[in-house]
Amino acid sequence: MQVIELSEFRDEEGLISLENRVRGTMKFGFGWYGDMQAQKQVTGKLQGILDDDHMLLLNAPLVGTDVLAPMILFSPQGVRLLYPSTIRGTLRAQDDQWQTYNSRTREFKPKKPNLQFRALAFARGLMRYFESQGYPLPELEAVLLFTNPLTHVDTAGPQTRIVLSDAFEHFAANILEGQSVMDQDDIHMLVDSLLNPKLPEPEPEPELDEAGQEAFESEALRPREDRQDLTLARRFGSFTKRQWIVIGVLGVFQLILILTIAFIVLGDVIFS
Repeated sequence: MQVIELSEFRDEEGLISLENRVRGTMKFGFGWYGDMQAQKQVTGKLQGILDDDHMLLLNAPLVGTDVLAPMILFSPQGVRLLYPSTIRGTLRAQDDQWQTYNSRTREFKPKKPNLQFRALAFARGLMRYFESQGYPLPELEAVLLFTNPLTHVDTAGPQTRIVLSDAFEHFAANILEGQSVMDQDDIHMLVDSLLNPKLPEPEPEPELDEAGQEAFESEALRPREDRQDLTLARRFGSFTKRQWIVIGVLGVFQLILILTIAFIVLGDVIFS
């Protein structure tokens, strides 16, 4: 399986330095590093089974959006959006619901974030992206993969495909057994549309009339699309609250390290 890593935080060997770990955490939140490690585990499992007819893109940006698709698997058997997770516990995927088991009340309750919604949102966004690039796909499967062996998911008509940690090999083998719907040219065209996207053509300059004013056509103006108002992150100084928390935690660790070194040095001086 061919693997293409597009994250700015991994080096050529696939490693994340301490500096990049801090940068990535500040940009994407505390769960980001765990998600990146989950990607690495899933990639290792699939590489042992899928051959070079398959291509895996990691952290692919969708131009024109703020979306990074975590894992996109291109196979002769179709395209799949893979969403790995390190979440632990007993969960339930029923229709479009996402629930967790509460051992105290002995019942399932809704859990946030809804990982089914996230995986489906990535898949639908990816389909719209390919359509905008001139490659409409008839289908794109959303797959949730769980890397923690202590995770169990009850399923009842889920809207995404659920793959537990002990079923990665079966998942890959099942892909190989599927009917081929694309050749290598199709795969490379789709991958190239992500690596070298077609940018929208610039709008033409407005025509001017004899008086030098813009000339408008008589076509009726189209109503604006309804858009939800964006909620801006509250900032304190130059950083958001989350970023200040990360800085504070790192500062505490650094202070502990300095004090530890100081005690070691003083101890050597006293007892020497």
